[in-house]
Amino acid sequence: MPTRKPVSPDFQALILCGPGVSLNTFTSTPEDFPKALVPIANRPMVWYPLDWCYRMNVSRISLVTPSSSCKAIENALSRNPDLTSLPHPRPDIIAPEYLSQNTGTAEILRLPEVQAAISGHFLVLPCDILSALPGESLLEAWMVQAAGIVGNPALPGGLGVWFPTKGEHAVKGEETNFLVTAQTAPATAPPARNSLRPSVSQVVYSSTTDTLHDITESKHSLPIRHGLLRKHGRIRMLTTTRDAHIYLFPYWILDFLNRNPTFDSIGEDIVGWWAKATWQDGLVPKLGLAHILDPSPAPNGVRHTEDGSNGDISIEDEIDLASMSSTHVSHLLTPPTTPSSVARDQPKSTPPTVPPFLAYVHPTNSPLIRRIDTSALLLHASLYIAALDPSTSSLTHPQKIHPTCSIAPRTTISQDVLIGANTTVNQHATIKSSVIGANCVIGAGARLTKCVLMDEVEVGEKAVLTGVVVGPRARVGKECKLGEGCEVQPGFVVEERTEAKGEKFMVFEGLDEEDDYGEGEAREDMELDMGNAVEEGSAEA
Repeated sequence: MPTRKPVSPDFQALILCGPGVSLNTFTSTPEDFPKALVPIANRPMVWYPLDWCYRMNVSRISLVTPSSSCKAIENALSRNPDLTSLPHPRPDIIAPEYLSQNTGTAEILRLPEVQAAISGHFLVLPCDILSALPGESLLEAWMVQAAGIVGNPALPGGLGVWFPTKGEHAVKGEETNFLVTAQTAPATAPPARNSLRPSVSQVVYSSTTDTLHDITESKHSLPIRHGLLRKHGRIRMLTTTRDAHIYLFPYWILDFLNRNPTFDSIGEDIVGWWAKATWQDGLVPKLGLAHILDPSPAPNGVRHTEDGSNGDISIEDEIDLASMSSTHVSHLLTPPTTPSSVARDQPKSTPPTVPPFLAYVHPTNSPLIRRIDTSALLLHASLYIAALDPSTSSLTHPQKIHPTCSIAPRTTISQDVLIGANTTVNQHATIKSSVIGANCVIGAGARLTKCVLMDEVEVGEKAVLTGVVVGPRARVGKECKLGEGCEVQPGFVVEERTEAKGEKFMVFEGLDEEDDYGEGEAREDMELDMGNAVEEGSAEA
């Protein structure tokens, strides 16, 4: 086992447990089944970032969640075997009173309960991150380039992670971000053999792809500021990468955030404006960075205001407006005896250097890094982990088929299948490239291919499922044929002999029998729809 790199005792981690809007088939009741507990390959989603932090020797961990999901997460931390087997100390849970499912990520960091828990440099990551990249390698890159040999230890910079959406782990329709980078300052020593430093560059612009499309559509081009080209003669634009939402922040970023109350998103606001402040003139004082990075008074007692000007000198004193007139003789022709001339003789203060925000751009076809925030990604990641060799990866389970399972004779189970505890597989069933949760029942003659079944699912006899994700406690009737893209809500019952492809099986919420439906056929039609409760994948709830 490789030696863990020691980490500063002030370093801590915040794991943001979001609402899971894009997984709404399974997270529609966050008080019972929040996104953080949706299983990936038979482990709660939040297990993966927790394990990743412990492996890099970051043990001061806080889970930030809305109060509606707090109790479910607390119960899982004390009862779920995978979560209770993690090292100590146990993560803290922060459930701020005013944190809702719609609160922006930057606004979360501004909440008093969250800021009170941060005492030094910190790591922010989402609960849906899945990373086979060793975290200690990322910390080494940050320590050397943002806070150590190359950076300024007194005022360290930050670092974020982006990964490619193309290549081996590509999933159709995955979200992307627009990232512009420039080369970093050269290091004094060459990087080690397995160092991430060759893939680290400086962020000069960051936004969502939607923002990029809005700009190009309105202006019919992508405008580039001269200040960027003056600062960085060579830049690289990436449009097929995605922000992993893994950020290594210095402690001073909290002051930066508090001085900019309009910031709502970490990726687009904090990182975006920080990156632009390194090259765009005038942003340093406007964003309050001058006071953060250089809190000492200017030379000779010159005082700076919030807008970056010298508070004791008016604009007329700083610039001799009279000298610009063709009919006025400037007082500069006489010996400088006025207070304004004294001020002009004083050394001019320059804005402080903004430490860079760095980007580690994960190479294509390298160890997996993915955000699991859609059903397609949940299916892909679960099947990927199921196919891994337990002896070569920490992501998979020690045993692919739990010893408490009951497997009937004359069944076919491929080697890339995970089956949880106390699951029963009846005779003549065929399971290929799938993940089956705990306490499931697979009926005789059923065929499962590239499926994910969560805990306590029942599949009827001779049912055929291909590329389907089934929530916990759901029932799929016998002889059903469900094709790729189908999703089944927790606890839902799919009627026998149902045939579907690309549909969501879930109960519609908000329909009231007192709506403007008359008696007779209209009422019967509504009851029929509620009984089937099938939502087409392209329809909006």
